[in-house]
Amino acid sequence: MREKLLGMAGAVRQAVSALSLEERAKSVGMGADGTPTSYIDKVAEDAILRYLDDKDVRLNVLSEEAGIIDRGFGDVLVADPIDGTHNACAGIPFYSVSLAVGKDSLSGMREGLVMNLVTGDAFHASKGKGATLNGASIRVKEPGAEKLLMAYLGGAADPLVHTVASRFKRVRCLGSTALELCSVASGQADAFLVRYPDISKSPRIIDIAAAVLVLREAGGQAWDENNEILDMPLSLDERRNMCAAGSEEARRLLT
Repeated sequence: MREKLLGMAGAVRQAVSALSLEERAKSVGMGADGTPTSYIDKVAEDAILRYLDDKDVRLNVLSEEAGIIDRGFGDVLVADPIDGTHNACAGIPFYSVSLAVGKDSLSGMREGLVMNLVTGDAFHASKGKGATLNGASIRVKEPGAEKLLMAYLGGAADPLVHTVASRFKRVRCLGSTALELCSVASGQADAFLVRYPDISKSPRIIDIAAAVLVLREAGGQAWDENNEILDMPLSLDERRNMCAAGSEEARRLLT
């Protein structure tokens, strides 16, 4: 499955790399989640669906624009074709494709891959087998004095996020949830936090399915705003505020 996910991600990277910034941002309709679809999102999703058909990959699909596609199989590909669409459309080189395979819920994901579509760096995890970056094993950061938080800090953020951010030595807001979670998994950051008073802006399973598996296999964990281990159904309707950490020491700074 790892090779198939790499193939899908590579197909997305090739398809979107040829698009101009003007083409990327063009609106081409409404997605299954009720939000406008940018051309880059459609091109990326179409590349995934073509790969599934061309390579006879036997998976159902849950994706941002198409919604649920029942292709008559047992497992589901949970896909965010472009995570960080605003970055991609603005020419900011930090966006990804997120692909996870499993069934039932977030906790049922067994395989996950997040590829940085600018650099080609690929984070991968198989449940119970650890996590890798470009094939090399990764682990979360060991506790230390100087901590870095990845967080959404824009105008729609819960004021609590700014309070939490003040506890960290360094804070970054980079615009791709999947890549930011993977930065915790690989030890580049200590923690991640996203919290909105308006839950309709919060992450969905397509945004985090692959990255949370990578994080957990690298020794980290993710929680919802009630401090319960994060789990989500296979649905575009469900959204959750969340946090993640690579150590208990970092987690304590989030609460």
